Amino acid sequence: MTIARKSLAWLVVLALFALGGCANVPKQAYNRAANQDIKRVAILKPPVIKEFVVQNFGHPGMAFGLIGGLIAAADMSSKTGDFTTKMKTFNFDPGAEFTAKLAEELRACGYEVSVLEVARPKPEILKSYDGLDAAPDAYIDVVLNWSGYFTSSPTADYVPAMRALVRVVRRQSKEIAYQELINYGYEMRVGQSINLTAEGKYNFGNFSALMADPDRALEGMRYGIPLIARQVGRDLAPEGYVAPPLLATPATGTRPATLQPVSQPAAPSAPAAGAQPQETVLKPQ
Repeated sequence: MTIARKSLAWLVVLALFALGGCANVPKQAYNRAANQDIKRVAILKPPVIKEFVVQNFGHPGMAFGLIGGLIAAADMSSKTGDFTTKMKTFNFDPGAEFTAKLAEELRACGYEVSVLEVARPKPEILKSYDGLDAAPDAYIDVVLNWSGYFTSSPTADYVPAMRALVRVVRRQSKEIAYQELINYGYEMRVGQSINLTAEGKYNFGNFSALMADPDRALEGMRYGIPLIARQVGRDLAPEGYVAPPLLATPATGTRPATLQPVSQPAAPSAPAAGAQPQETVLKPQ
């Protein structure tokens, strides 16, 4: 691929990041009462992250039209390549580590958990769940949209960035019982997405500092994996389960995560005589 074509491709990627990515994903809170029959779940192994992305959303080149945009895209592509090469020396696999942590959290909640290998034509959430293992009551589909370091301007710190899209699909009905976007580190708020903060010690003043301390850079990304897994565990915890707290120190420029306590849902009011109960149900698109 020529430099020009690669830069154009990165301009498209940057536009998707700027739009927040996954902006059309509707949130579906988990209804514990309606889904209390779900006991066995299968985590669908997420696609492998091939690049550890470095993004500067306030790159000076973006202010100078197409040519400036191409220069900015080439710069960010180069930084992403260098950072990815550095991180690959650690054999860091965020998807595998997240799968293991999520399984741990769900087992602590009382679920029977398995992990399934699935074919993904693209590194995205599945469009169909037909033909998968019939043993679990529900599938947990997971995609890590990105992992890396983002900054808002040339003078701002690089902050760890990771995003997970998590969906729970009932096996028999294919109803979506839960769907959530969870960000860690750099705040890219989309709709009602959850934002978890990274510790300030994982911020880097510039790209040179990021590259000069790969151990701390790796630790900054890795720190978000158990936080996201615990958030999902809290969301899916059955009635009566007392979830452990999330431990995270707010990072500069991000908001502290707001977590809802696990509580007993209010009893539904009795329907009028002859009325049929109604419930909003999401189906995979």
